[in-house]
Amino acid sequence: MPIIKAERASVETLLGAWFKECTPKILVVTDSLNFLNNDGFGLTEFVATLRASTIHGMTPQVTTAKVNPDPALAPSFDPDTDHISNYKFTDPTYGVSIVHYDVVFMFAGNKRAEHPLLTDEAGALTAVSAFMRAGGGLFATGDHEDLGAGMCQEIPRVRSMRHWTEGTPSVDKADRHSTLLPGRGDQCDSNDTYEFSDQQDRFPQRLFVNYRTEAGRTQGDPLVKFAHPLLQVPGEARAIEVSPDHIHEGKCIVTPNIELTLAGGEREWPLDGDGSGRPVLPEMVALSMAHGNGVTTPGGERPAVIPRSFIAIAAYDGQLSSVGRVVTDASYHHFANANIQPPKVRLGKRDLRDIKQYYTNLASWLMPKKTRRCLRAPALIQELLRDPLFEEFPPTPITKLDGARARELGVLVEGALLAGYSRAEVDTLMNDALEDAIGPSAKHQLETLDGEFGGIPARSAALAALGAFTLATAERFNSLASEPFASEGALDGEAAFADTGKEATASVQLYLASARNQLGKLQGLLGAIAG
Repeated sequence: MPIIKAERASVETLLGAWFKECTPKILVVTDSLNFLNNDGFGLTEFVATLRASTIHGMTPQVTTAKVNPDPALAPSFDPDTDHISNYKFTDPTYGVSIVHYDVVFMFAGNKRAEHPLLTDEAGALTAVSAFMRAGGGLFATGDHEDLGAGMCQEIPRVRSMRHWTEGTPSVDKADRHSTLLPGRGDQCDSNDTYEFSDQQDRFPQRLFVNYRTEAGRTQGDPLVKFAHPLLQVPGEARAIEVSPDHIHEGKCIVTPNIELTLAGGEREWPLDGDGSGRPVLPEMVALSMAHGNGVTTPGGERPAVIPRSFIAIAAYDGQLSSVGRVVTDASYHHFANANIQPPKVRLGKRDLRDIKQYYTNLASWLMPKKTRRCLRAPALIQELLRDPLFEEFPPTPITKLDGARARELGVLVEGALLAGYSRAEVDTLMNDALEDAIGPSAKHQLETLDGEFGGIPARSAALAALGAFTLATAERFNSLASEPFASEGALDGEAAFADTGKEATASVQLYLASARNQLGKLQGLLGAIAG
C-alpha cells in the first residue's frame, strides 16, 4: 500500500497551494546586456532554462530587470514578461531584498568609468550587502578588461572573487583569455584554424574540474571523486566539463585578504560556524585554458595567445558562516544567446544539456538555506509518488520505527533520489535531516570523529535521519490532507512541516544507541584479546 494516501493530482494541487510562499524567487539583472530573443547579447536562452527548471522540486519564479539609476525614471513591471524596466536596487516593491528574492544573478558589462554604477543609486550597495548578509545567494560575472566593474566591483566578497579592474586580461593582446577551439565557423568539422565564429560551432571549451573542493566532498568517503555541486549531473556519476567558448574572457580568483572588514568593522569573510575560528573562503570550482593562434574579428586582428590556465568559476559557501553563498564566473558569454542559442550555435546535445544543467545548479546551490529546507517536504512527498518509493516504501508508523529500520529506509530513499538529483543535493538533504534530529552541535561532533577509532560514521546516522524524516513527512501530509480545510489550500506549509525533522530524533537516537552497543561489544573483544 502506498505511503501517501491521496491521488497524485490532488497531492500536487495541495503542495502547490501549501508551499506557495516557498517558491524559489530569482532575479536576473543586467546593466548592459538585454532580454531580446534574437540578440547575441540577449539572456533569453539562460532565462528560459531557469524558468523550465526544477529547483528543489519546485518551478522557480524568475524576474528579469534592466538597471537604470536615473532617479527621474521609476521602475516599471510588465506582468506578461515578468520584466522590470528602469530597475532600482532600493525600490520598495522590486528592489534587492531577501523579502523579494532568494537568488540574484548579476550580468554586468559596464566599465568602472561608465554608467550605471551600483554606487550611482544611493543605498544600492547597502541593499545588496544586506541581502547577502540575510542569506541571499548572489551570482556575478562580467567579461574581459574591466567589463562588469561598474556594477560589481564594490560588492562584499564578490569584489575579491573575480578580477574586476586590476589584473584583468585584455581584449586584443597576447594576454587575452581566448578559449576558442578551432572548428569551421558554422559547420561541424574542424579545420584547425582559429576563427571568431568558432564560439558558435560544436566544440565548447574544456573545463578542468576541481575534484578537491570542500563543497563537493561526501561525508565519510575517503575517495575524492565528486565535483563541486555546481558541476554535478543529477542521476549520473560524472561532472560537467564543458562551457561555451569565447575569444576574450575575464578570470576569477580565490585568494582574498581574509582580514578585510566592512563598514562598522564587520568581517568580510565571516568565521566558520564549526567553532574552528577560521573564516570560510572561496574555492576554485574549475579551471580553463587560454590558448590559440591569432584570429580575425569584426573589431580587427587578434594576436596569438600566451597559453596559461585561469579560474573559470569560483564559489563561496557562505551558509557555513550564516550568510549567503556567492558564485563568480569568468564571462557573461557563457550565458549569452550568441554562445548557446540554437540553431545558430551548433553545440552537441549533451554539451548543451550540461551547460544548461550548470545554470540550474547555480540557482539550486545559491538558494538560501531557509528556502531549501522549506522545500524538503514537497520534494520528498512528490518522490514518494514515484517508483520505486511508490511501491517499496513501507507504511510503518514512525512510533514503531527502530534505528536499524530507519537507516534501511534512508538507504531506500537515497537510492531513489539519486536517480533524479545530484549527489550534492541528496547529501544536503541528509545532512539537514541529521541536524534537525540531533542538533547542529552534536552533528558537528559526530562529523568531526566520523568513524575514527571505530566510532559511528556520520553518514550512517544521516541515512537513519533521512529515513525517519521521510516517514514523518509522509505521515504529516496524510494527517493534514484529511482535514476539511486541506482542499482549499488554506495552510502555511512551511509552518505546518517546520517541526517534522524533530520527529526523526527518536529513531536516530535508537540508531546511535544500537551502534554504541555494537562498539561496546567490540571494545570488550579487544580488551579480552589484549589480555
